[in-house]
Amino acid sequence: RKKTTLPSPIDIHTLKDLLEYAQQCKYEGNEKYREGLYEEALFIYSQGDEAMKRWKVDAHLKNEQKWLRDNHLACLKNKSQAALNLELFQTALDAANAALQLDVEDHKAWYRKVQAEKGLGKFKEAEESLARLEDVAQWCPDRRGILRDCEVERKRLKYAKAKNKVNTQEMLGRAFEAGVFSLDRERELEEATKSLEAPVHKVGHKIDQEKARAKPLKPLEDPKPLERKIQLTAALAGDLMDELAEAYKQKWFQERVRKCARDSGFERSVFLMRLKDVAFEVQKPVLEKWGFDGNEQGVREMTAAIRDHASNGQEMPEWLKSKQDRCLELLYGGK
Repeated sequence: RKKTTLPSPIDIHTLKDLLEYAQQCKYEGNEKYREGLYEEALFIYSQGDEAMKRWKVDAHLKNEQKWLRDNHLACLKNKSQAALNLELFQTALDAANAALQLDVEDHKAWYRKVQAEKGLGKFKEAEESLARLEDVAQWCPDRRGILRDCEVERKRLKYAKAKNKVNTQEMLGRAFEAGVFSLDRERELEEATKSLEAPVHKVGHKIDQEKARAKPLKPLEDPKPLERKIQLTAALAGDLMDELAEAYKQKWFQERVRKCARDSGFERSVFLMRLKDVAFEVQKPVLEKWGFDGNEQGVREMTAAIRDHASNGQEMPEWLKSKQDRCLELLYGGK
C-alpha cells in the first residue's frame, strides 16, 4: 500500500518562498507549453504541484490559504492540460481530480477530467463528468460559451465511443478468427515476439533516448519440447472449455481485454502478445485444478489437449464446437 504523506503546516516566511516558486513554475511551464515543449512543461508543472501539496495553511489565515489554493489549482489544471497533449490520460485525470478536490466548481478542471476519461475509454464516466460540467456552467459568467463547448464535446464523445466500439469489435473479431487453439496463432505470437525484440529507432523524446541507452534484453529461450501428461476425452474437453468460459466472462477480465485492445492500438499481433499475460491470470487456477502445470508449459499442454478435439472443424461434434466458439468469444472480449 502506498504511503500517504500529510501536508505540514507552513509559516508565513516559507509560504512567501513557496508562492514565489509556484509563480516561477507557472511562468516557465507556460513558456515551454507555448513553444510546444509539452514534456518539459509537464515536468515543471509537476515540480510545482509536488512542492505545494507538501504544505497547508492554518484555517484562520484566510487570505494566505486562498493564495496557496489558487496557485496550486492553476498548477494542477496546467499539469492536466500538458498531460492531455502528451496523451498521458491517467496523469491528466489524476491532476484534474486533485484540482477538483481544491475547487469542485472549477469548470476548467471538469473539462480536463472529461477529456482524460474519454482518452482512457471511460465513456460512461466522461458523460457523467460532462453533465456535472454543465451544472457548474450555470453559475459561470461565460455560461453560454461553456455550454457551447459542452455540446461540441458531447458530439466528440459520442464519436469517440462509436469509433472505439467499432475498432474493438473489428480487432477482436480478427483475433477470434485466429482461435486460441490454432497453430497459426502460435506462429503469429512467435512473429510478434521477434518484431517486438527488434530495435526501434525514434527521435525527439528524452524517454526514448534513455531506453536506447538501457541494456539490451536477453534473447528469449526456445520453449521446451512439450511433454504430454494429460489426455482429455471430448466430454472432458467440453467441461474444461466451460470452466474457461466461466473464468473469461468475469467483468474485470472483460474490461482488461478491451483496455488491452485499446493499448495495443488495435494491432492484432500486439494485442495477442499482451492478451497472453492477461489471460494467464484467469487460466492458472483452471490449469492447476485440472492437473496441468500452472505455467506456460501448462497452458501449452492444455491447448494441445483441447486441440486434439478442436483441430478439425468438420469432424468436431456440433455441441463441442459451440463450446469452443463461446470460450473464444469470451476470451477475446465477447461481442
